[in-house]
Amino acid sequence: MKNICSILTLSSLVILALVSAIAVSCHRKPATELTYSPERIEIGQAVVEGWNCGFCHTPEIKGPDGKPMPDPKRLMSGYPSDEEVPTIPDMVITSPEWMEFLDNLDSTVWATDNLLIFSANLTPADETGIGTWTVTEFVETIRQGRHRGIERRIKYPMPWQELSELSDEELLSVYEYLMTLEPVNNKVPPSIVLFR
Repeated sequence: MKNICSILTLSSLVILALVSAIAVSCHRKPATELTYSPERIEIGQAVVEGWNCGFCHTPEIKGPDGKPMPDPKRLMSGYPSDEEVPTIPDMVITSPEWMEFLDNLDSTVWATDNLLIFSANLTPADETGIGTWTVTEFVETIRQGRHRGIERRIKYPMPWQELSELSDEELLSVYEYLMTLEPVNNKVPPSIVLFR
């Protein structure tokens, strides 16, 4: 009887270990292998549109009326890698000429006091976007303001502090929505230091 109890206990521990391993591996599964909830996708799209994320993360093209409009083929793909990196003019920041320079940049480029920043590719492209990110990495990035939760800090104007106040359900929904977008292979250039 003692041996049977020991075998059952050992079997239970092995099963528990296997279940835990499966749960961890599912949690770390690449996003492209997951199934998403239509309700979450709808919520995620509403959050993304409500925060106007596409303004910074979607390149612009000229619309039929000649005015800039979001490029539907490059939705949320960040600064276009096929465009030249802007040449930084030699002028005083805050001068009218500097403001004109900024106004002529695509909405996927932002300037701070000392950096020219290019918005990230948020499509599920594996190599250049967030296609290999787990939901945990995505949520930690927003919550901690660090790329993939551990690396470099997320730079202004990304409002991660405000977004970090969203609920887990809302962030999960944003993740699921982004993972349903068309992957765009677009490698965004690193930030440029304006003045040393």
